[in-house]
Amino acid sequence: MEDSKVTKKFCEYLVGLDNKDINDKAIHEAKRCLMDWFGVVLGGSTHKGVDIILKTLDELGIAKQATIIGRKEKTDVLHAAFINSYMSHVLDYDDTHLDSFVHPSGPVWATIVALSEKYPLNGKDALRAFVVGFEAETRIGRVLFRHHEEQGFHMTGMTGGFGAATAAGRIMGLNVEQLQRAFGIVATYSSGLRAMFGTMSKSAHPAKAAMSGIYAASLAKNGFTSALNVLEAPRGYFLVNAAETDIEEVVEGLGQGFEIMKNSVKPYSCGVVTHPVIEGGIALRTTFSEQSSEVDHIVAEVNSMVPDVTGKKTPQTGLEGKFSVYHCLAAGLIDGECGPDQFTDSRVQNLKIVAARDKVRLLVNPDFKEYEARVSLVLKSGERIVHNVPFALGTENNPLTGSQLENKCFSMAKQVIGEEAAKHLIESIWCLDETVELRKLLEISNGVAI
Repeated sequence: MEDSKVTKKFCEYLVGLDNKDINDKAIHEAKRCLMDWFGVVLGGSTHKGVDIILKTLDELGIAKQATIIGRKEKTDVLHAAFINSYMSHVLDYDDTHLDSFVHPSGPVWATIVALSEKYPLNGKDALRAFVVGFEAETRIGRVLFRHHEEQGFHMTGMTGGFGAATAAGRIMGLNVEQLQRAFGIVATYSSGLRAMFGTMSKSAHPAKAAMSGIYAASLAKNGFTSALNVLEAPRGYFLVNAAETDIEEVVEGLGQGFEIMKNSVKPYSCGVVTHPVIEGGIALRTTFSEQSSEVDHIVAEVNSMVPDVTGKKTPQTGLEGKFSVYHCLAAGLIDGECGPDQFTDSRVQNLKIVAARDKVRLLVNPDFKEYEARVSLVLKSGERIVHNVPFALGTENNPLTGSQLENKCFSMAKQVIGEEAAKHLIESIWCLDETVELRKLLEISNGVAI
């Protein structure tokens, strides 16, 4: 494994990607990711965790130079990346790459946006940097995920830094060896524990990944050393974190397509593995309302990850509710939706929601993929009313339409910057190219300070 030189091969590919190698389809997907990212960042900009971070930075005397999206405050470049990435994840509404279970946009777009205030960066170059960063974090992530998640690590905290460092490296003009060193540095910083799920600290995982990526690329640019073979080294990234020796998949099929084409954009503000269950609940909402007194229990047939990741039976807070498939299904049945409003403390504790939640039983189907579910209302008579979800909305085979994506972004952005600025932001993202600097989007997204 040490002789495989996967780190070098991968960095050679990432650095060697010319502008012409990144096709229009990948650029379009990058715009979709950016629109989703701005929406969830603005949606998360009022979260109390952001206030705590800013208060802490103020106490520490951090320089105030860079933009925090949707806020009047400023901070330094590293912490701007940290906070913007934190905000993108705090609602659990950000995108997911299902082959790796990485939330890819958070750390990479936060990195690019923060650096756009230091480096002149037009829209097309920003989009290309994102595609390359996305490729780095998800290719590493899909191999790590095979054995890593089960140990209790959070994938985005573990691999997001590679994407951030790669995007930062493209903007800074790192050569192959410098990117190898940046990988070594960011691998040393990689972490994120699933014990943090349901707390503010979970969103610190992509936040720290963004910050680490910028720091690693900057250090490498200035000559800081690290291991050049961190991915395959005997005491390196894969062997230490997942006892994984077969890592050639990281570099298999390079140039044959981009991982961004497999991305999933969330229609619901919670763990992605609950989404097919929520859809089943929404589909059965009318029937449940009409026959609720006759429903004995509700069966959710799911993939094995569902109870493992979202098995909280009695959540007490909105954050805990995001990791409770019981609450998510109940919200789908009662409210017919599962947006941020379904994950407030008061909604999680609502008596009607709790009563429905208590009727839910999980049944793991070993043949189901993460995007599949079957929800059944089991009546007291023994009759079963069933809804199957073969592909959850937002996934690769059932993606959000452009209009659905715009509506998601608009619904959150308008609450912070107003309707006109929100419309302008969406239009500007679709039109992003060489003639528009990325910084323009920062100006639009801060049209109304908090």
